[in-house]
Amino acid sequence: MSTETVSVTATPATRPARDRAQDQKLYERYMPLVRRIAMRTIRTLPSSITFDDILSAGWVGMAEALQRRSDGMQDEHFEAYASYRVRGAILDYLRALDPLSRKLRGASRRITTAASDLTQRHGRMPTEEEVAGELGLSLSAYQDLLGEIAEAGFARLELGAIAEPPTLDPSPEATTVRAELQHTVSNAIDELPERLRLVLSLHYQDECSLREIGEVLGVTESRVCQLHSEAVHLIRARIEGAVVKKKR
Repeated sequence: MSTETVSVTATPATRPARDRAQDQKLYERYMPLVRRIAMRTIRTLPSSITFDDILSAGWVGMAEALQRRSDGMQDEHFEAYASYRVRGAILDYLRALDPLSRKLRGASRRITTAASDLTQRHGRMPTEEEVAGELGLSLSAYQDLLGEIAEAGFARLELGAIAEPPTLDPSPEATTVRAELQHTVSNAIDELPERLRLVLSLHYQDECSLREIGEVLGVTESRVCQLHSEAVHLIRARIEGAVVKKKR
């Protein structure tokens, strides 16, 4: 799909309330949102995946969001909902690319569970060596696995994609739960080892590439990829641990 022209044929003909010209205006209006999410995503992906690939996948999500939008929905609510749909569509596309995706998703989940168990056992975030030992892997094998998971696109933490809001106009309870989740993530980042915090800060706040971060840390780009993956799994483990505590 072209990055300049967006087809409106994805919009069902069963929607008489909007004609094709109006649909085209809506797509053009929300193009910057899709491009923004696509640009953030492409930064952590291998060079074999192009920006146009990601943008096209994102437009699938936007089409779904536009189809489900009610006429009375406020713009801020729709943008939050559309962002969720766009991210989800992009992730679905990435998962479909690799026949090993199911295996790597399972491996990612096992790492998160092991880190969560170790955190609860020791009262602190585990080290690389401890997680590797819990999984029955050597340190180098564990680091390689983190890199493979990252390359497959499973080492990202998107708050908006953790759980779809139960309604498009969230209740006070849902808003509170989401605020608690954001607080948990913030605390988890604060608890990370200094090196992992630096990786996240340089990547997300200073918008440095993995290569640039490697130059700062004096390591290879592939090692930075592993460190980023480790940080994401530790944060996920903290979230999982918080959920377990609430259920008790």
